Amino acid sequence: MTALARIITGWSFAEAESEIGEPGGFVFKANWHEPGAPALLGKDYPQTGREQGAAALADIARHPATATHIATKLARHFIADAPPKPIVETLAKTFRDTEGDLSAVAEALIASDLAWSEPLAKIRTPDEYLMAVARATGVLPNDPGQYLNMLNAMGMPLWQPPGPNGYPDSLDAWASPEAMKLRLDVAWQMAQRLKDIGHPLSVLDTAAGLAASRETREAASRAESRPQALAILFMSPEFQRR
Repeated sequence: MTALARIITGWSFAEAESEIGEPGGFVFKANWHEPGAPALLGKDYPQTGREQGAAALADIARHPATATHIATKLARHFIADAPPKPIVETLAKTFRDTEGDLSAVAEALIASDLAWSEPLAKIRTPDEYLMAVARATGVLPNDPGQYLNMLNAMGMPLWQPPGPNGYPDSLDAWASPEAMKLRLDVAWQMAQRLKDIGHPLSVLDTAAGLAASRETREAASRAESRPQALAILFMSPEFQRR
């Protein structure tokens, strides 16, 4: 992708004190743009300035491999690390047929029976996990630093991914023995802080409803204390899987 990098030289954003655009907005800096007509995927781009990058990106968006790549990433995120091939093909076709309309692709994903019939194979990322607990208990921290510290402990510091491709989206990245041990520690911390909320099984009903398993209900019911029951719930499949 060296050729693409040359094509989009000069693409930048307006900084906080910038006088050339709204802070954070797109700006094209002509004096940063590398001249020439580099070839990308077998095609030359003789356009000048910003239009050169816009033309190249438009062609990449229309490339069949782009549709398959995006469809795979969406299915991998919402269904499984190895999603069923038919749904990937359906999403890729929708992307191509609608010229990249992501809302249409999302609707196709939701409408697919395969999206709902597959077993829950994905584990919540740390931020999804903490949000699930907050929604189920109805309790938000008075100090956001509490959640930020938990995110740091679980390996997902806010806005600090390990690389330019963002946080990992695979099961093994968040379900390793060490990661689950850290998640157990966080579950216990939250259970102690939230011990005065309503009955733990009410939390389970809010989080899972009819999908709550008999095993989880029995385990929470047999807990020796309310914090222990909450910790069991926070570590249950109903809270970990999505």
